[in-house]
Formats: sequence, C-alpha cells, structure tokens
Amino acid sequence: MHKNKLKTFTTGEFAQRFGIKKDTLFYYDRIGLFHPAGVNDNGYRYYTVPQLDVFWMLQSLRELNFPLKTLGYYLNAPSPEGLIALSKEQLSRVKQEIRKLEQIHWLLNSIVTYSEEALSAPLDEISLVELPDEPVLYSDPIPQENNVVSGEEWFSYYDRFLKDTDLKGPAYVGSIVSQEDLLAGRFERVDRLFVRMDGINAKLKPAGLYAVTYHKGPFESVLEVYEPFLRQLKARGLTVCGDSYEEYLLGRLSVQDQTEFIFKISLAVYK
Repeated sequence: MHKNKLKTFTTGEFAQRFGIKKDTLFYYDRIGLFHPAGVNDNGYRYYTVPQLDVFWMLQSLRELNFPLKTLGYYLNAPSPEGLIALSKEQLSRVKQEIRKLEQIHWLLNSIVTYSEEALSAPLDEISLVELPDEPVLYSDPIPQENNVVSGEEWFSYYDRFLKDTDLKGPAYVGSIVSQEDLLAGRFERVDRLFVRMDGINAKLKPAGLYAVTYHKGPFESVLEVYEPFLRQLKARGLTVCGDSYEEYLLGRLSVQDQTEFIFKISLAVYK
C-alpha cells in the first residue's frame, strides 16, 4: 500500500472505535484539543490511522480525570520527553485505580461465594471436610487482660486491621478463637481477626481435615454453638488440633433481621 493512501474514518466510525459519541469529537475539535485530519470535498470530517494512538492516549488519560488544559499543552507540542513525563505522572494513578478495582472485584466475588454457601448450608449439623491450604491475612494478636476488652479497644484493633488490609469495611472479616481458649471454654475471647484474601503479608491457612458447622441467629448466639459442637466432636472420636475460624456469611449487608444472620465455624480436627 502506498504511504500516501492512508485509511480514513468518518466521524461516526472513529467515534465507534472508542465507544464515544460523535459530539465528543466535535467538542474536542471546537476547544482545540483534537482535530480531524481533514475535511473531504463533501464537507465531512475524516480521521486517519495515525490518529488512533493519539486519541487512545487522550481518552485513557481523560478516564483518569486528567485536566483537558494540560492535555492540550502536550498535544500542541508533543515530544518523547514530554510523553515520558506525562506517562510516569499517570502510572501511580493507574495503579491506584487498579487497586480499587481489585478491591471491588474481591468484594463482589466474596458476596457471591459467601451468600451461595450460606443459602445451601446445612444448619446446626457437623460436616467433616478436607480443605486445601489457602492464603489468609491475619491481624496481630489481640492482647487481653482478664479476657476483657473495652468496646473502644476492640474497635481500635478492628480499625487497624481494616487499614492494614486496605479494606474499606468489615464485610467478611472473621474472628479466631485460639485452641487454648476453646479447650478452656473461653469462647467469647477473640484471639485474632482474619480475612480470606491473598496479599504480601498473607499466610497459608493449613490444609487438612476440618469440622464445619453453620448456625443461624444474632451475633451473640454464636457463643452458644461451641459447647455442644465440641461435645459432639468428642463423642465422634475427633480431637481439636487448631484454632476456630468464625466467618459471618450473611450479615447486615444481606439481611435486615439479626435472627437471619448465618455463621460458619471451622475447626481443624484429627481422628
């Protein structure tokens, strides 16, 4: 193909490639930000292939709310150095947007996974399940004297964990009751918080045999589950060999009445 015979696009075709309205191109032309390559004899504007890259970059930066005036300065006097500086400036903003989207993806995926599990859960029964190892983020241990923590202290630990994990809210943050506290009957004492999420500081929750039970009721009712749960495990010849993982599958995010909350307790056991 001869270099002088470049493929051209009508305004409608060019706009369609980027999923925008023709009015956007007219507006950019009017303010001097992005002009068509020329005008045909019939008076219609046209665009060319080399303009695709320029407009792609322009639209990408606009999606990051990059100022039109700054874009105009660059497009009126492009240079390799200017393009490098412009791109570096935006890379950190792109990384932030990616992180936000990853968080949203995690939340939506968790909503589907936890809600579907809750709706099909066999309530107040014990299931033995072989679970693979999985990445989990843990909070620091919660220090407690005489097994009592004030509401203010509890919130400070919770809030710190949310910040450490970059979570915006407590959805699907679970509680851990240590094996020591379980065997001592201190079911109300939370040793650590956790969330099933991968990350730099994630650790692998051990694979193995777990006894799992589900319970429906308000938050405080979960304490009533432990004693009969442990008693049934003992009757079945099972020995607890790890901490208890409390997960809140259905909470304020999905139901209005606290009596409809659904909890899951998982305990590592051996026969």
